[in-house]
Amino acid sequence: MTGAPSICKLSLPLAYKPKKYVLFMTDVAVIGAGLAGCTVAHHLSEIASVKLFEKSKSLGGRIATRVSCDHQFDHGAQFFTARSSDFKDFLTPLVDAGCVARWDARFAEFDGAQLIRQTEWGGSPSHWVGTPTMSGFVERLSNGLDCVFDVEVARVEKEKDRWILFDAQGNLLGDYDWIILTAPAPQTHNLLPNEISFKTQVGLIKMLGCYSLMLGYRHAVNLPFDAALVKNANISWISVNSSKPNRKNFSILVHSTNRWAEQNMNTDLAEVQEKLFEFTSEILGFNVKSADYIETKRWRFANSIRQTDQPFFLDRSNQVASCGDWCIRGRIEAAFLSAKKLAVELLKDF
Repeated sequence: MTGAPSICKLSLPLAYKPKKYVLFMTDVAVIGAGLAGCTVAHHLSEIASVKLFEKSKSLGGRIATRVSCDHQFDHGAQFFTARSSDFKDFLTPLVDAGCVARWDARFAEFDGAQLIRQTEWGGSPSHWVGTPTMSGFVERLSNGLDCVFDVEVARVEKEKDRWILFDAQGNLLGDYDWIILTAPAPQTHNLLPNEISFKTQVGLIKMLGCYSLMLGYRHAVNLPFDAALVKNANISWISVNSSKPNRKNFSILVHSTNRWAEQNMNTDLAEVQEKLFEFTSEILGFNVKSADYIETKRWRFANSIRQTDQPFFLDRSNQVASCGDWCIRGRIEAAFLSAKKLAVELLKDF
């Protein structure tokens, strides 16, 4: 892969308390390196020895960008807003550093294939994106953290007062005082031992899937929008990804509805792609298969439909915690707030 954009590499100051110097630091394993995992790890790393485990090749989780030689696709989260003062304060230095920028898109709404509304973003709330990739600000947050990639924590066991982690092949990944799970709720539930107090609650949270269709073109296509919400169709979202700040070469990103994705979650990916071609072509009015770059991504856990009444889960007696956007609401801001609130609570104990 050539031409991959550089990432902001500035440090982010800890907001809670000055660093403590202790003889023995608490060992913490954080499972999942999305925004929630990186946020809680960043704050705890000032007073604990923290290791992040990520099963994919990069940070960010659903805050993801696929980079080809010629195109970029934010194939997970499309943008985010900031409503709380905590998240606004978090974003301010990121905006100043150029890791986050406002996306003042031409916005449209479709009812099926019919364009019914057009407007422009630019007012309040602002619509933000990471730059030069969606995960750029997560990369910055992770500076200095000990993160292991391409490793899936498949099993955890308690031995005396330590948590033992294993991969899918049964290899030992280390032992820790605390484990913090930030993966999507179904994956977190499967990993939690039965004796954990909040396992049943996590098991009640359902997450829905989504498909992303990525289309890259050598030449720009004239479309009347940069971002479009689609109703009464099997497509829910279409964006001109290249209209976002600091992107290059014309690209289109399409999301299916959660409902259609759930109905076709086990369908062959090539068949899914053909259907997405059909749905998207009908809405845009041209054959999207003419794209020079095509890829489809299956997200098994994209959005949560049932949130809890608490921002995180904590079992102090077993020294296990969990956080994520699915605790509050399926938004990027929710992932940050869930992790921050958990970190503040844990700092009382460490």
